[in-house]
Amino acid sequence: MRTYVSTIGYYDTRVVRPVLGHGLNEDDVVVLLRPYNDDEDGDSAVEDVKQIFSELGPDVEVAVESVTYNEFSQAVLECIDVLTAAEGETIANFGGGPREIFLAFTVAALVADEEIDTVLQYTDIDEEVQELRLPNLMGRPPAKTYKTLQTVTDLGGESTLPEVAERSDQSRSTIGRHLDELEAAGAIETEKKSKTRHIALTLSGRLQLTRFS
Repeated sequence: MRTYVSTIGYYDTRVVRPVLGHGLNEDDVVVLLRPYNDDEDGDSAVEDVKQIFSELGPDVEVAVESVTYNEFSQAVLECIDVLTAAEGETIANFGGGPREIFLAFTVAALVADEEIDTVLQYTDIDEEVQELRLPNLMGRPPAKTYKTLQTVTDLGGESTLPEVAERSDQSRSTIGRHLDELEAAGAIETEKKSKTRHIALTLSGRLQLTRFS
């Protein structure tokens, strides 16, 4: 089972194309986020989405969640509630819509990233669907690992355990423990090649270093 949570504006394509591209099965749920007093144009887009999905699979449920638009903090909390209540594989789709809802949903997704399995975005310029990986902004690597994280950054974001140990003047065993903690925090990704641990800095790592250094 999949639950798609999507912002929606006046165009059903921004919802329909990402969903169909990712896959739609019986018993999947498509949740549309809209301002609680949206106008008739928005109603038309919702009805179009319902019509299209009903023709593709009568057991596909399309639900509308009305979100507070004039109180930002409340809108964020309501979007988080929708994400945490989603069942099965959860797909967050950034399909446009009112900025008041789009921004609140963006913040909610960054905070509740562990609730989300996949992030999709319909691009305005190319009109293509992209799969994104949201950075982990809520994680905070232990302070003792900052020197190691900074060294990985100074080495261009890609390096090996021996290189980091040599550059930072720390033991390999210490670096190994730091890498485990940094990887758990989403700051880096590692892969073992020919008995050597290779390190790649993630976007989360770059942002965490900027935030906490």
